[in-house]
Amino acid sequence: MRRKFVQLAALLLVLCLLAGGAAVPSEASGAALDDRVIRVGLAYSGYQSRTIDGANLANDTGHGFRLGYFDDSNRFVQLGTTAEEKISVVETVNVGYGTSGGYTSYHASLAGSASVVVGEYHLQLPDSYATFEEARAAAAVYQGGFPACIGGAFRARIANCASRPEALAVQERFAEDGVVTDIVGTTAYGVSVVITGTDTILFQYDDKGSGTGLGIMPNAAGGDEDFVTLFNTEAFGRDNNRWYGGFRYERVGGGNLTVVNMVKLGDYLKGVVPIEVSSSWPIEAQKAQAVAARTYALANLNAHRSAHFDLCPSTDCQAYSGLARAAANSDRAVEETAGVTVKYNGTYASCNYYSSNGGASMSAKDVWGTNYPYLMGKADPYEASINVNNYWTFSCSFRELTSKLNLSSTAAGARITEYTDGGNPLTIAFYGADGRLLASKTTAQLVRALGLKSYHYELGLSGGSSSGSSGSGGGLAVNGSQALTGLDGLYAVDGNGDTFVLPGDVWVITGDGTSTAESWSGSSGGQDSGLYTGTNGIFVISGRGAGHNVGMSQWGAYAMAKQGLTYDQILKFYYTGVTVG
Repeated sequence: MRRKFVQLAALLLVLCLLAGGAAVPSEASGAALDDRVIRVGLAYSGYQSRTIDGANLANDTGHGFRLGYFDDSNRFVQLGTTAEEKISVVETVNVGYGTSGGYTSYHASLAGSASVVVGEYHLQLPDSYATFEEARAAAAVYQGGFPACIGGAFRARIANCASRPEALAVQERFAEDGVVTDIVGTTAYGVSVVITGTDTILFQYDDKGSGTGLGIMPNAAGGDEDFVTLFNTEAFGRDNNRWYGGFRYERVGGGNLTVVNMVKLGDYLKGVVPIEVSSSWPIEAQKAQAVAARTYALANLNAHRSAHFDLCPSTDCQAYSGLARAAANSDRAVEETAGVTVKYNGTYASCNYYSSNGGASMSAKDVWGTNYPYLMGKADPYEASINVNNYWTFSCSFRELTSKLNLSSTAAGARITEYTDGGNPLTIAFYGADGRLLASKTTAQLVRALGLKSYHYELGLSGGSSSGSSGSGGGLAVNGSQALTGLDGLYAVDGNGDTFVLPGDVWVITGDGTSTAESWSGSSGGQDSGLYTGTNGIFVISGRGAGHNVGMSQWGAYAMAKQGLTYDQILKFYYTGVTVG
């Protein structure tokens, strides 16, 4: 296992920026900000993750681990140590060691079948102790003894049993030797530290719902080295995933284990940048990503307050998996921008970003319904300068479309009625076969209902007609000029003199007397698209881009960096009216 030595001197080697570039913070302020500890949930109750019964930790430095808790300021408070290099934290119910759900650890479901079981009943000696070491010394007199911290009081406990009758039998044997004990367990908040793969308990901790949880830090010998710990669950899909920082284990609300990585902001970013963008990208694009990710983290601290951590490791927050993809270039991007953030009116901006916008970004108000002055949509000329494989197509029957959009009757056509200033569709009207307007939807509603990959799209096949009929569309000629581009608002008069809305499929007579089908479709790209009635009978949407289109395009940042623009120029383009420094 490599040790990562933090070299503060390296933070002084930041290059002078070009005119108009970001102001670089002092070495002290940059280091102080990036040394701030944040809480990243790794196993928790939520989207794409879940709580667990047991979690394994390991290191190969030979220094073991420190055991304690993290205070309200995220500072680690040490209670005791262990020299063991492979340990597991388990909830204090009966758990068996084995493989379940693709993860080899301790599982409650295996308690009745595994050969190694950690039980929930123990014997406790009558005295309490002032320190971890005193409790450990008292417990060490007896085979299977271990120290415990229960509600802040140190106790000495013996044995672990899977049932009360089993514990009673052990208690009677001790009583025969004159040892007085009580049969005890823990509350629903208790956890035990065991030697991985065994039933040997090293320490038991029960915060009784106070919310501290059990804290574990590597490198029990102390020192300034920032060691790496091995930890994985099935959620990460790999063995021996490597992490900086420490860990907190808490049974939030008395449930299973929530595992949180307590990590310095700078080290966290080294696990974000190379996953969000490639470490082979131009360094200025990686720096823009580092600053955006740093600022996003600071602007969204405590986003998962109900689970007692700040950020999740998925794209719901920012993708993060420790050192799985750490690289020299991405580390450099973090270190050379240490402490640099994006602010709007003196406050951290929520620097949202995404893969690609296909040609135009969106305003936060049009996507999420909340206005952020620095998250304004605009045309993006930079992605057009590179070949990004971000084309996509969505298709379904009109009946499926009707169901997905919860329309009152079956749709037969659609028309884009409003565009953003950047050229993205903003509102779409849907019509029935009789030409009646069924509903108007925003692009945000359409994206959510249909699962579209981005907000930059057109109705129909890309580059082709937006009409289900042959021909390029164009419009309805009135008095020799093309005045109308769709059926909306047009009526017909029947033989009885009654008027009715024109249906979606109208026949007209051309100048040479030939009847032909027309849907009078217009063009896309920011103009009225006319009525779209399907492509070969199927509703089709084609687009470009990937993501929510709000804030910074990662591929746009790549293109800007390739053109020689600096990270602060990239950030100021995508985040309107901000300062970078």
